Amino acid sequence: MNSFYIEDTLGVAIRTIPWNGISKLPYYITDSYDFRKADINGVHCLFMKPRATLDTLSSVKKHISRVRETETLPVVLDLDSMIARQRKALVEARIPFVVMGCQVYLPFLGVALSERYTSARTPGRTLLPSSQLLLFYYMYQSELELKTKCAADLLGISAMQITRAVKQLTSLGLLAVRKDGVMNIVSGNKNRQDLFLAAKPYLLNPVRKKVYSENTELPAGLPLSGFSALSELTMLGGSATETYAYYGKIGQIVSVDTLVDNTVQVEVEIWRYDPMLLSNHSGVVDVLSLIASLTTPLSASNDPRVEQAVDELLSELWGRNNQWSVE
Repeated sequence: MNSFYIEDTLGVAIRTIPWNGISKLPYYITDSYDFRKADINGVHCLFMKPRATLDTLSSVKKHISRVRETETLPVVLDLDSMIARQRKALVEARIPFVVMGCQVYLPFLGVALSERYTSARTPGRTLLPSSQLLLFYYMYQSELELKTKCAADLLGISAMQITRAVKQLTSLGLLAVRKDGVMNIVSGNKNRQDLFLAAKPYLLNPVRKKVYSENTELPAGLPLSGFSALSELTMLGGSATETYAYYGKIGQIVSVDTLVDNTVQVEVEIWRYDPMLLSNHSGVVDVLSLIASLTTPLSASNDPRVEQAVDELLSELWGRNNQWSVE
């Protein structure tokens, strides 16, 4: 969030506050934006940051309207860049926005500041959940080409989400797309190890939040994740607290934010997408998503034993029956 820019520019105090309302939003919104609640000099608002290019004005209006159904606070678009026609459209629609080092438009505070325009940037550098699902699904296949409609149907992704995913993955050079009639077909590096290495800087941590719950309070059949999954798949010793992945609204499980007693509590990772869509291990999250959850910058472990276990897991994947290198 552009909090430092707002503080420096306006000379007001701003602090971020945890917001639990995200669990009440539909997937198509949480797939497209990151959210932070903020207190700007005593006035509360929500910052909504697109993970890729800004959608059309009509779509943005609908998204903001849906967010405000969850909590009636001013919603501020947190943008990395903007062109003149976007600014004009947003101002005319009275949609608040902040562009780092460039513009601040917060009508609910009576603020409108424009320093300069910037050209539009390429789509976000961190993968959308739908983009990561599509990329990992492609990497698990032995074929060089993949029909996006088939992938979307299997993964439960909407046509809009698969379009955004393809756009982001092609813009980052991870996949290529071609048309076969009305069908979109994607392809990538036939050496899946090289493709994974190319994708690594952009990987999304699939874990949105970690909470703790008594095992008896959880739905049956949750897959192992985190260090519990890593120890299940490798020789790494298990942790004192079991970890499970949960895909769904956090309000549907009884949980707390703090571990009190690991003899009765387990750690629950709230995932951004369903890891079992890709898993071929019974009771364990899919391997590539597991690795992303353990090695992305915000979650990377400094424990060399964990790094060794991840390397062993990857080596096993790359060498499994030629699955990862299409001939």
